[in-house]
Amino acid sequence: MSQSDNPRSLVWYMAYPGPGNLDGAFRSLVDPAYVVQHLKEALADPAFQILELTSFKSRKLRQQVADLLKGGGKSVAFHCEPVQWTNEENLIDPADLCSLSEVHRRRAVDRIRRLLDEAAFLGARQVFVASGRNPASGQPYDEASEKTMTLACHALCQSLRELAAEAKARGQQLAVSVCDGGSPDPGLFRHQLLGPSSRVVEVLDVLHGEGHSHVGAALDSSRLLHNGEGAEAIYALAPYLQWFHCGNCVGADGEPARRGDTHPRFGVPGSRVDSGVLTGFLRALAEVGYRGPLGVAVRPVASEVPRRVVQVAFSLVQEAADSIDVAYALPLGFSFRARDFLTEETFAEITELRVRQPDLIREELSKRKRRDVLAPDGRLVILAADHPARAVTRVGSHPTAMGHRLDYLARIVRVLVGSHIDGLMATSDIIDEVVLVNYLAKQRGQPGFLDGKVLIGSMNRTGLAGTEHEMMDRTSSYMTGKRIKEMHLDGGKLLWRWVPGGEKNDRYALETLERVAKAVEELAELNLPAFVEPLPVLKTETGYKTDHSTDNIIKAVGIASGLGYFTGRVWLKIPYCDDFARVAKATTMPVLLLGGESTGKPSSTIEDFVRGLGAGPNIRGALVGRNVLFCGEDDPAAIAEAIHLVVHQRLSAIDAIRAAAQVRSARLDYLA
Repeated sequence: MSQSDNPRSLVWYMAYPGPGNLDGAFRSLVDPAYVVQHLKEALADPAFQILELTSFKSRKLRQQVADLLKGGGKSVAFHCEPVQWTNEENLIDPADLCSLSEVHRRRAVDRIRRLLDEAAFLGARQVFVASGRNPASGQPYDEASEKTMTLACHALCQSLRELAAEAKARGQQLAVSVCDGGSPDPGLFRHQLLGPSSRVVEVLDVLHGEGHSHVGAALDSSRLLHNGEGAEAIYALAPYLQWFHCGNCVGADGEPARRGDTHPRFGVPGSRVDSGVLTGFLRALAEVGYRGPLGVAVRPVASEVPRRVVQVAFSLVQEAADSIDVAYALPLGFSFRARDFLTEETFAEITELRVRQPDLIREELSKRKRRDVLAPDGRLVILAADHPARAVTRVGSHPTAMGHRLDYLARIVRVLVGSHIDGLMATSDIIDEVVLVNYLAKQRGQPGFLDGKVLIGSMNRTGLAGTEHEMMDRTSSYMTGKRIKEMHLDGGKLLWRWVPGGEKNDRYALETLERVAKAVEELAELNLPAFVEPLPVLKTETGYKTDHSTDNIIKAVGIASGLGYFTGRVWLKIPYCDDFARVAKATTMPVLLLGGESTGKPSSTIEDFVRGLGAGPNIRGALVGRNVLFCGEDDPAAIAEAIHLVVHQRLSAIDAIRAAAQVRSARLDYLA
């Protein structure tokens, strides 16, 4: 789930602290002319939909601000924390809402009650409060301090119960700001009771259990880092999360004056938060399905220009939100389960059909509606599923993942049913099984999924992985073009591998090359396209691996382009590599990009396809297998759809991933 559509907010009182950046706004003491000028600027800024304000002591100024906000077209949120932390009257214990003194706790509640009225006057529907200083701060962690913190949590719960009712009566949501939970340097940190996420969960779990669902938490990237926490806190607090602020902090090597809860500008020396760190936080937010605001929280100092500090911060948030890592974040807990789609019962029915109706496959293929034109828009995305027939079954660390036929077949059918992919390239067994599943679906009242699909027969599969004669790749599945024609398929695929540096198996590569050439000629005579995959490979201790060097791929393309007496219907299947534009210039034949081994990161594959398609006008699509079928926890249909959108609609990787998310989990009951 992307974070690009979440509303953006600006902590205005922090970004525009007053003349000279002296934090007058933090103390509610700001020159009215300054407030009006910069508030108008913020209201006119289309980047932010929400402005976050704090208290204004002057009633006259408060009225001016309220009048500006009414016609400003932006929502308003209100921060009580600056008033709490300044504690100007000095009538309330720093423990504030979690004070163990009932007198001070009630005073703290009463102060927030008055601030809720001010927030309502300004039109704020979201209010933030601080929990108060931990009464055990500075004490050694022992049984006594643990007891003190337990009592403080009880006091805070009572305060929040009372304020929850007050906020609800005003139509407001109440969020407790999660600040730092303590540090050996009390001069730089706030030592709030609600710092560690575990303590926040403890308090809010009690309140939600009592029905106060409008009381939640506000997180801040800089404060989480102060606590020694990171994105993992988002997962723990997901049920209670109302707001997330993007702020920076500095480490021990940063300027002492900027350390602590100061929210310095992004990029200041010693910064701990950059685009990469923000991306990690936003990815976690996307995974938990967070749709709330993303706030920009930065505080300029000295001669820094507030507007520029805000612009830099906003651009970093946008960069993180628009990153492919965030766009591709899966919903928390989501995992595609093959057996939920194609059950054991359906799997057994396939065998039963094989036994009782052996000619059914031929009949179904003969009745299948086929395309008049192979690639109507000149582009193709074909799913490759011919690896097991060559003893290639490994996916990642699992040596036989593709050897589990129920799981493998379920993923293949899922792609064909759930996406707009053009078709399937497979060996005879896979195509026959897919045809039988298509038949069973129609028997259950579903529309078939093979009409209009391109079916390509994989021909030479005898180059068994790990064998002495692996490079001798003879036809074994669909032995001839004639058989492909008889089975009403739409073309044949051929593999030729070659070790550019030379080795003792050179003659096997030459024999295979001759056989591939003859198959290309036979397909040409039958007016069928040939999809030829010329692969330079390297001999390694674990077998032959694709050689991705640009020069060797160019040489392989040149050799494959000259096979047979007629090349008018030849398509090439080539792996993406560096400097791919040079490869594209090596032929005029239409080229399909090869997916390669499964990496568990399909977003990287999609990005490679985007880059590859831009290499030349003859790059016309993709022929992909393992990176689609075994795409980590994701639904293979979503990845196939993203590649389809990249190829046919020329979407960017991020836009394709966002659009393809709509098919994730859709039609999972197709075979029910």
